[in-house]
Amino acid sequence: MSITQTLDVDNARSASALRNGYTVGLFFLCFVFSYIDRQIVSILVQPIKATLALSDTQIGLLQGFAFTLCYATAGVVVARLVDRTHRVRLIAVCVAIWALCTALCATADSFSELLFWRAGTAIAEAGLSPAVLSIFADLYSPRKVSRPTSIFMLGPYIGSGVALAGGGLLLGWLSHTEGVISVLGVALHPWQFIFLTVGLAGLPLAFLVAFSVREPARTETRALASAEVAEQAPPMMEVLKELFVRNRFCTLYFLAYMSLITLFYSHTAWFATLLIRKYAMEASQVGKLAGPLYMLGGICGVMFARYLGSRMSDQQTVPKALKTSALASCALIPLALFAPLLPTFGWNIGAYALCAFSASIVMALAPIPVQVAIPNRMRGRSIALLVFLTNIVGGGIGPFAVGYLTQSMPGVENSLGIALSGVGVTAALLSTLLYFMAARRAQA
Repeated sequence: MSITQTLDVDNARSASALRNGYTVGLFFLCFVFSYIDRQIVSILVQPIKATLALSDTQIGLLQGFAFTLCYATAGVVVARLVDRTHRVRLIAVCVAIWALCTALCATADSFSELLFWRAGTAIAEAGLSPAVLSIFADLYSPRKVSRPTSIFMLGPYIGSGVALAGGGLLLGWLSHTEGVISVLGVALHPWQFIFLTVGLAGLPLAFLVAFSVREPARTETRALASAEVAEQAPPMMEVLKELFVRNRFCTLYFLAYMSLITLFYSHTAWFATLLIRKYAMEASQVGKLAGPLYMLGGICGVMFARYLGSRMSDQQTVPKALKTSALASCALIPLALFAPLLPTFGWNIGAYALCAFSASIVMALAPIPVQVAIPNRMRGRSIALLVFLTNIVGGGIGPFAVGYLTQSMPGVENSLGIALSGVGVTAALLSTLLYFMAARRAQA
């Protein structure tokens, strides 16, 4: 090969690396905004309750079953499109819809109206993860796919942290407006103005995705029976056989991740409210202290997972990812037990950050078994099924159970902390046992 040809190859590789890096970064920003829109409710619980006269059970439904049922169900439907259509355009449409639905939460003046727009946000957000993770598996080899995946999986922690810190600061600033803000002649409560602001802020991302990201060619991680099968999306029954018959570790792995998500959603939905009630603090104070620590814990955990992923061989990627997740879940057992019960604010948010660190390791590694083990035209629906089950069970049960248990202990001191502790430690224990069992089966 001549020097000129060598330079051309090097330039092409460099351009491809830059283009892939831009794609990963933009999808990461989309995931961040999805979690800002999703978790902004957690810092607005008290003002929403005051305005709409809601109970803790209704708030638990709003952040739990009502959101995750729509999110998970829509994910399975959209995943069929992921396996068959232009994934980049699908992502752009989803981002635009969830941003508009979040903004329209500002128009809600009843529980049912707020529930309707939150359902729209959930349905649109369901298309992002399956499409993005499918694209990453086409851009990177099995050994390298953990890098973009781990960056993408920073989204829940950055987004939730920004929702806590930014939402709290904005709520504190708006508290000086005597309770209403006028937008185009319409009077809005501070929490409504925050929904409008964070929703509209996400719209530019939809245009960037639509006009600056290329759809990659679909590739396979292993040979299929024929070229014809590779060119079409197999029926759902084949996807289920691939997951739960040919890859027998998947049942345990799905159940383990469901348990982990129960803890994650319980904390993101209620921990800020716990601190506000327990220490009689303003939401702005809690947000600016808990938000950055939560982000820091999540970032450190995801980067640690990325480091571990880079040391895995292609052949050992799946069992090692599962075993690492088991160890991280094990560390969560004492943290989840004591984080809501410790006697001082500093200890509470310190343990909260450590919970974020351990949980983020598991979440960063969670998509890798599906990305590596499942064929391309089954990958979108496999990821969507994982999202469906984890959100229906973990995302639904976690916040609702905490709200229900809290309401069932009237007059008990720190009832919210006790409920959070009970739900969290149960979820962490189940996740640990199931991940260890899944790792053994994958290795065998």
